Amino acid sequence: MRRVCFLLLVALLAGALSLQADTITLKNGRVIRGQVIRFSNGEFVVEVPSSDAHEGHVDRVIILVSSVESIEFDAAGTVATTAGPSEELVVLDSSQEVVATGIELRRGDKVRVRASGEMQFSDGRLSGPKGLDTRANWPFPGERYGVLVAMVGDPNSSVYHVVGEEAEFEAQEDGELLLQINAPSLDGARGAYTARVRLPKAATTVTTPRETFPRTSSRVVRHEFEVPADQEWIDTGINVRAGDRLRISAEGTIHYTSSKTCGPNGGKREVRDMFRALPVNDVGRGALIGKLGEGGRVQAFLIGERGEFTTERDGRLFLGINDDKYDTNSGSFKVTVEIIPPR
Repeated sequence: MRRVCFLLLVALLAGALSLQADTITLKNGRVIRGQVIRFSNGEFVVEVPSSDAHEGHVDRVIILVSSVESIEFDAAGTVATTAGPSEELVVLDSSQEVVATGIELRRGDKVRVRASGEMQFSDGRLSGPKGLDTRANWPFPGERYGVLVAMVGDPNSSVYHVVGEEAEFEAQEDGELLLQINAPSLDGARGAYTARVRLPKAATTVTTPRETFPRTSSRVVRHEFEVPADQEWIDTGINVRAGDRLRISAEGTIHYTSSKTCGPNGGKREVRDMFRALPVNDVGRGALIGKLGEGGRVQAFLIGERGEFTTERDGRLFLGINDDKYDTNSGSFKVTVEIIPPR
C-alpha cells in the first residue's frame, strides 16, 4: 500500500480512473473506503459497499476535491461493482453551498432522503441535519438553522423541501436534485452531513461535468400568512437581520368594530382615535402593521396594502392589526412576505 501525494491525485485520476481507492481521508477526519470511478468538475465519485443486505449492492458517494486530505490506493483491493446502485450517498461540507447530487428527476418522481452527521459552524454551534431550534434568516428564512434542504433543478427556486434527518417528497419539475445546508455562511464550518438518496425507478445519474453553483443565492423566498383581526400580533417565525429587504403585500377586509370595515390601509381616522393608545398612532384603526422583536422598546410600523423596506435591526417579524380592542373584531388579511436577497 502506498500513499499518493494529493497534488498528484487529480492528474492521475484524469488519466486512469481504474485505480482502487481503499481509503479516502477528508479534511474533517472522516474516512471513506471504496473505489474511485470518476473525477470531473472538481468532484470524485466513489463506489462503496452498501449497507443494504442484498448481495452486490453498492452506493455512490460524491466528494468535492477540496474536501479531501489524502487518498491511499491498494491495487489488490476489491469492491463489488456488479450491480448498479439503488441509492446515492452525498457528502455535504463547508466547501460548497449548493451540492449537485447528479440525480436527474422528472416531475412527479418521489424521492426519499435520509441524512446524518454533524456540522460545527464558525460561531461554535453544533447541528445535525435536523437543524437547531433557532431560525435562519438566509438562505431559507424561517426554517431551522442548519437544517438540510433539497431543491430540484434551479438552486434559486422558491420551491424547496425541508429534509432534516429524513423526508420523502415529490419533484414539482424536471431537473437535478440539489442539496443545501440552511446557514447564511459555511465559512469556517467543520464537519459534514451525509445524505442517502433513494433513487426512484425513473431517475438517472449525471455522467457529464455538472455546474458548480455560486455561494450567493438570488432566491426570493415567499411566505404567506393569515392575519386575524381579533388577535393583536402573530409570530411569523421569520428572523431578519439588519440589511435584509422585505416586500410585504396584503389583501382582504376586516371589521374593526361591529359596524366598521376596512382594508389593509386601515379605516378613516376619527377625532376620538387620537385619544386611543394604538400601536401606530398616526394611522387608522384596522391597518396592517408590523414590528421586529418584542418588548416595550420595540416600535410598530405601518405596512398597509404594500410595503417594501430594508430592516435596520435584527429581530423576529410580527404582523398585527392597528387597534386597542380586539375582541369585537372579525375577518382577516391575507399577507404575503417576500425576503429579497441583498444585491
